Amino acid sequence: MDGWAILRELKGSADLNEIPVFVSTSLDEREKGISLGAKDYLVKPYKPSQVSKVIMHTLLSNGKQAQILIPQAFHGENKG
Repeated sequence: MDGWAILRELKGSADLNEIPVFVSTSLDEREKGISLGAKDYLVKPYKPSQVSKVIMHTLLSNGKQAQILIPQAFHGENKG
């Protein structure tokens, strides 16, 4: 089962179809992902801040409050 099949199954399930799905891939098939129900579609390589932005936007648009924490070690590894 590939990622597209999993997305179809999730969005076809009455119990699971409200779960937001973000596609993270090296394939530039945004239209396909969105048409199958993905909330957003990110094409690698992308900045980690893009993932944070997508998650935060989704939470806020659903009336949720949140914050995204990035471990200290992550900051040190990505300097340059």
